[in-house]
Amino acid sequence: MTARPKLVTGARVFDLDGDVDQPPQHDILIEAGRIAALGPEASARAAGRPEVERVPADGLMAIPGLVNAHYHSHDVLLRGLFEQMPLDVWGFYSFPANYTRRSGREVRLRTLLGAADCLANGITTIQDMVTVVGPDREHVGEILSAYGAIGTRVVLALQLGDRAAEEAVPFWDELPESVRARLPGRLDTAPTRAMIEELLDEKAPPRLTWGLGPSAPQRSSDTLLEWTAKQAERHGLQVFTHLYEARSQAVLARREGGSLLSTLERFGLLSPHLTIAHGVWIDDDEIDRFGASGASLACNPMSNMKLLNGFAPVRRYADAGANLSLGCDNCSGNDAQSLFQSMKMFALYWGMQTAAGETGAAREAFRAATLGGAQALGLAGEIGALKPGYRADMVLIDLAAPCYRPLNSALRQLVYGETGTAIRSVMVEGEIVLQDGRLVGQSEAQLKADAEAARGASREEIAAIGRRNAEFVGDLLAAYERADAYPLPFDRFSMR
Repeated sequence: MTARPKLVTGARVFDLDGDVDQPPQHDILIEAGRIAALGPEASARAAGRPEVERVPADGLMAIPGLVNAHYHSHDVLLRGLFEQMPLDVWGFYSFPANYTRRSGREVRLRTLLGAADCLANGITTIQDMVTVVGPDREHVGEILSAYGAIGTRVVLALQLGDRAAEEAVPFWDELPESVRARLPGRLDTAPTRAMIEELLDEKAPPRLTWGLGPSAPQRSSDTLLEWTAKQAERHGLQVFTHLYEARSQAVLARREGGSLLSTLERFGLLSPHLTIAHGVWIDDDEIDRFGASGASLACNPMSNMKLLNGFAPVRRYADAGANLSLGCDNCSGNDAQSLFQSMKMFALYWGMQTAAGETGAAREAFRAATLGGAQALGLAGEIGALKPGYRADMVLIDLAAPCYRPLNSALRQLVYGETGTAIRSVMVEGEIVLQDGRLVGQSEAQLKADAEAARGASREEIAAIGRRNAEFVGDLLAAYERADAYPLPFDRFSMR
């Protein structure tokens, strides 16, 4: 159902193409879910129309809804459990295949909880690369229903991988046989791929766009990558994958005499329709090829550090012509869905990778969280800016909050000072989904109660997985140390 027309009155409207320090006051007219007009034209077109809902916004600043370009909803209930684990170890504690099948109710709950976290932090569009174990239509249905109920915009890509674990991580093929027997083997994804094809042929729910999610080149067979390329071309879909997240992946590629980027290129996937997450341990020649292709990087600065992976060379990507976007990644690997955190860290990366005395880090960070995210998700021209014709995805920020006293530069104070606490309301497609910091149409008390109940129900299984992993995690860490010591011609543990 289309939201009522609205006139947002008196807001300072933030526009990267305008005055980013002192944004001017404008009225904003919203019709049919899109921004219809700004300024005097908006006021004139709303005059004498009682059906237009007035939204007073004096003292507030309107910014575009933020775009979370890389996220996984499947481990929301594991937030806060892990730290100081390298990526390849963390997966044994967090990946859905380690757990028994979850109930449909739990899948719905975790989807709602993650989306609520996003909305509370001004994120109106999510790229959810969710893992569903097997062709589970019930779980997919619960995910779609939850996103529809909470009202956020989502680009959904079901994550698939089918190669054996020992093929995807260096030195795991040399682990003791007793350990190798515990590693995940090859998977038959044909039933899940058939389910995805059925979903792609069905009408997508409102505010949902489909994408494709091969987990990573080293985790994907030729069959899976060929299928991905075929479906992407057939349906015009964006492809989302992980690339060079950890140092071990660069080691794997070099030990096998190849390039993970070349694998994607071989299947025709290196194009403007590709978005890679992380892109940390990539060499300069690959960055040049990546940038020339028009593909996008979804940088995840918080999880990259929490999972001990280092720093993405964001300035080098930009110089090569790549589109930059920002993500928050897993709730058990970050653990907050806050693009304000990500923007600040991205800007700090940018500054450290740039000559002293230059400016522009905050601008690049905000662009990555809005327009860059829109492009990375295949939604350029639809979201990411408050301009006529764009979807009315909007966040209203209270300029009386401490970090805006005084207001010297809206842009820099948004990037370096805002934490999300100044958010007063959030709109998606002209519908108010968060008002005065509270979800609309959802009981936050019930979400909290349900989350605590789910924690209690899964506590013993989580503990059992921890005990199981303790029997062989030392061997995994030894392999990690071997990969860490393997010589590479570049370093991403240094910011410069």
